[in-house]
Amino acid sequence: MATSDQTSKGGSLRDEQKRLTRRLLIEGAVTAFERKGYAATTIEDVVAEANASRATFYLHFKSKADVVLVVARTLGRRWRELYLELTSGEPPSRKELHEWIGSMVDNYTRNRGSLKALDQAEAIEPEVAAVRLDNHKESIAVIADSIRRWYGCGDEEARVRAALLLVQIDRFLYFWIVNGIPFDRERAVGTLTDLWLSMLGLSQT
Repeated sequence: MATSDQTSKGGSLRDEQKRLTRRLLIEGAVTAFERKGYAATTIEDVVAEANASRATFYLHFKSKADVVLVVARTLGRRWRELYLELTSGEPPSRKELHEWIGSMVDNYTRNRGSLKALDQAEAIEPEVAAVRLDNHKESIAVIADSIRRWYGCGDEEARVRAALLLVQIDRFLYFWIVNGIPFDRERAVGTLTDLWLSMLGLSQT
């Protein structure tokens, strides 16, 4: 008869295997999306990349759109964490803001394939578009709160400034990192830093 410790260990191993399989399916999907485009990718493409079966795929996901929704929510949480990291404390110095924008460049670079897949899926999957819109709204709220504290403006001006900053950095990094339009990293990060300092109402030092 198995002891409770053995059962717990067995359960943990099974749970870990399920998490690993799920992660491999997500990674396989992102690879397939980047190679073929979201619309053209089939479940067969995804499971081939993940070295899994269709049956295994459907144990974890209902469709390829279901995979993209997981990616959208995961990246949305990560982006909000980064915005909170910047805005939750005292106003950052120029050096701190410069380093933070550099970390955003690195995040877009690491998630290039996922971001490209999300943009493609958003155009044809209403649920993906809705999740991404919610992600943007939550990020705008985080940035707007810091603008109110640091800049001393009203709610609506803070929201407008926050939305402009979010669109600016998201689209610029998308053109640069995802679409591959070349820019000098130091010049690009420095320019973004100066623009953010101005919009956040912070010192240039």
